[in-house]
Amino acid sequence: MNSGMYAALSGNLASMRRLDVLTNNLANANTAGFKKDRLMFESLMTNAKDLTQNVNPGNTPVLSGDRFYTDFSQGPLRQTGNTLDLALEGDGFFVIDTPQGRAYTRQGNFQRDGNGKLVTTDGFEVLGSGPITIASGKVDIDPRGSVVVNGVPVATLQVVDFPKPYALQKIGNAMFVPSDPQATPQPVTNPRVTQGAIEDSNVSTIQEMAYLIETTRFFETCQRVVKSYDDMAGKAANELGRL
Repeated sequence: MNSGMYAALSGNLASMRRLDVLTNNLANANTAGFKKDRLMFESLMTNAKDLTQNVNPGNTPVLSGDRFYTDFSQGPLRQTGNTLDLALEGDGFFVIDTPQGRAYTRQGNFQRDGNGKLVTTDGFEVLGSGPITIASGKVDIDPRGSVVVNGVPVATLQVVDFPKPYALQKIGNAMFVPSDPQATPQPVTNPRVTQGAIEDSNVSTIQEMAYLIETTRFFETCQRVVKSYDDMAGKAANELGRL
């Protein structure tokens, strides 16, 4: 198979991967705290190069891994008026206690469980110095994350951050863990917590749809190129057979 066919196939495979990323972004456009993903341009070019150069002794093309990154830019804040909805402005993550260990999120649509503990929608505890228990009554949470119930301070939310660029991986439900298990988050000294609001996804539906159309057209173009090479190969074989 010639190098042109390899390059076209590479374009198809890279387009399929990008389509997966874009459709996942669109599916989470309304997920609070969700951060969109992007397939790196260098990854597309690397795959094209690899398919023309990296061939093993069995003449099978070797694909390099796709490289994509998460865009951690802040999403728009939406006022909800719900007492336990919290949004972070600027850097930082809330700390969540999961069965697999601590995770980090900017999805602040919290609630109170049957025992009065502050939890995520999945029932995982939101941490201060430990679990935060909120008795019934008037709840106020100031910009520094201090939780006051009926005028009595009861806890302070943990808000932490990691060195940039972030080396975090998604574990679902808008939560992240460090790619390096040994990485230690640092407390944000002056967090900005907004009560009665949540941070929406940073996905722009219009932009993602434009990328989706662009990628689909690129995929179709690569598909036509593959078919052209296949037709040429078939024609050459048939004509050479008559000689």
